[in-house]
Amino acid sequence: MGRSIVHPMMRSLGGLLGFVVVLAGPLLAQVVDGASEVKDPAQLRQEFGEQVFVPEGGFVLGVGQTLPGLVWEDPGWIAEHVGEAPVRTRWFNEDFEQVGTVGAAGRYYVYGEASGPGGATLKKAMTAYAVGAGDLRLMAERLTAGTEIPSGTDARRRQIDLTLEYWRSFEEGAVELAGLLEGDYPIAEPRPGQWQMENATRQVRLKRKLMGLDATPPVEVRARPVEGAPAPVLREGSLEEAGVSAAYRDRVEARLDAWYASAKKPTAVVIARDGVIVVNKAYGMVDGRPVTSETPMLLHSAMKPLIGLQLAMYVDRGHVGLDEPIGRYLPEFGGKEDEGLTFRAGHVHATGIEYPWPLAFSRLFYFKPWQDSMISLRTREWAPGEQRKYGVVGIILSVRALELMSGRNYWDAMERELFEPLGIRHAQPGGTGFAAEDLARVGVLLASGGKYGDQELFSEETYRAIVPTSLKPYFPNIDMKYGIGLQDYEALFGAGSYGHAGGCGTQLIVNPQKRLVFAMVRNERGDGYREALEEVLEVVEGAVLD
Repeated sequence: MGRSIVHPMMRSLGGLLGFVVVLAGPLLAQVVDGASEVKDPAQLRQEFGEQVFVPEGGFVLGVGQTLPGLVWEDPGWIAEHVGEAPVRTRWFNEDFEQVGTVGAAGRYYVYGEASGPGGATLKKAMTAYAVGAGDLRLMAERLTAGTEIPSGTDARRRQIDLTLEYWRSFEEGAVELAGLLEGDYPIAEPRPGQWQMENATRQVRLKRKLMGLDATPPVEVRARPVEGAPAPVLREGSLEEAGVSAAYRDRVEARLDAWYASAKKPTAVVIARDGVIVVNKAYGMVDGRPVTSETPMLLHSAMKPLIGLQLAMYVDRGHVGLDEPIGRYLPEFGGKEDEGLTFRAGHVHATGIEYPWPLAFSRLFYFKPWQDSMISLRTREWAPGEQRKYGVVGIILSVRALELMSGRNYWDAMERELFEPLGIRHAQPGGTGFAAEDLARVGVLLASGGKYGDQELFSEETYRAIVPTSLKPYFPNIDMKYGIGLQDYEALFGAGSYGHAGGCGTQLIVNPQKRLVFAMVRNERGDGYREALEEVLEVVEGAVLD
C-alpha cells in the first residue's frame, strides 16, 4: 500500500522541483543580467503569461483560518518588469460559494487574476485542501507504514517530511491529499492521473461559474443505435474470417520478432482486419511485469486522434463546427488577430501562435483548465491559417473549449463519450497509459466510418470531414493533406491510409480500403525505429489481398 503510492509521489516531487528550476532559470537570468534591457512588448507580455502565482503559505489549509492571498512565485521578475501587480484573489468552497475563511475540512478553490504589461491579464485557479488538527502527519505516517524503511529512523522521518512538503508546496500534492483523505481505508491505489482528472473536472465547473455559463446545461454526447447491420468490433476470430493466411500472419510476426530482437524496447502490437485480431504480440517487461496487449503504455502525440474523435462527436451533433472560431467559446481569443483561429486550424497546426515545445512539455495541459489564459498572451507569428507548424497549442485550445461545453475535464468526458461505447478498459487519464488492444478498438471505429458494433459515434459525413484531405480549400497557402488528429499515411500503408504517432513510438494506423488496423504501443522509439516501422508496415499492408 505505502510503497505503491509514496514512491511515485516522491518521483513527482523531484520532477516538479525540476520544472520550477528549469523555468525559473532563464527568468532569473534576465533579471540579474539584463536589468537595463528594454524588452519587446510582445516578449514581455508572453513572459508575464509564464509567471506563476500560488497561495501564500502553501496548498494545505487549517480549519478556521482566514484564507490567504495569492502571491507570485518569482516576485523579483514582477518587480523588475511590471512593478506593482497584486493578484486579485477569490476563494470558493466545495459548493463553489465564495468564502473568506475555512469553515470545515475539505477542498477549497482559489481563483486569481493579475494585470500585466500592455493590458495583459493572467487568470488561473487552483485547488487547496483544509485538514483538521493532526490529520496531516497521521496520514503521512500511515502512507509510509508499508515501506521498507524502518519506523523511528531518521530516514523514515525524512520520508514523512518530504511527503508533507509535497502536499503543502504543490497543487498536485494537495489534490493527492484530498484523494487520500476522502477515500476509505485501506487506501486503494487509483489509476495514475485519476485524482488529477477528477479535480480538473471540478475546476472546469468553477470556470463555467466564473464565466457565467453555469446556468447553461452542459452538453452530453452519447453514441446512438446503428441503423441496419452492426459494424465490426475488435474480436478474436479465425484467419479465414479476417481474409488472411497463416503464412501472412507468420511473416508479420517474424518481422515483429526481429524488430524486438534488435531494439529491445517493450512493445505491444495488435493488428486486425474487419475487426478480427490477426496478430497479437507483446514483448519485454514494464514495471516488472510481462507486457501484454492490455498493458498501458505512453501515448504522447498519439493522443491527437482521440481528441480529434471527441471533437468529431460534438461536430456531428451540431454543437460546434470545424470551421467555427474557437474565440466564440474562449473569449480571450475573440479579437481580430484570432478571427481565423478555427477548430480546424487548431487541429491541423495552423494557429500562428508561438508556443515552444519546452514550455509545452513543462506545462502539460491534461489537467489545467486555465491554460488558455497563458496561451492568449503568446506572440502570434502569423495570422491563423497562413502557415503551419506542428505542435500542440491548437489541440489545447480545442479541448479547453470542449470542456466548457461538457462541464468536464476533456479526458473525463472522453472516457464517458468515446471510450465507454468502445469498451476501452485500460486507459490512464491524461494519456500516460493506453493499451494496444484499446488503441486497436479506436482503429476499428475509424475503419468502419464512425460505427462500432451496434453503436454509431458519428456519421459517415462527419467521418469524411475528419480524415486527411487537401487543406487548400480552407487555407490556400497550405498545400498538403491533413485531417482532424489524423495524418496522411498513404506512403507507408497504402492508398487512403491515415493515422498518428507519438514521440514514444506508439502508432495508430488505418487502411480503410483494406479494413486493416495497426495499433502499437511502446514507451520509447529505440534505435532504427523509422526503418523497422517501414519494414513491418510493408509486410502488414502489402500481403493483404481482398
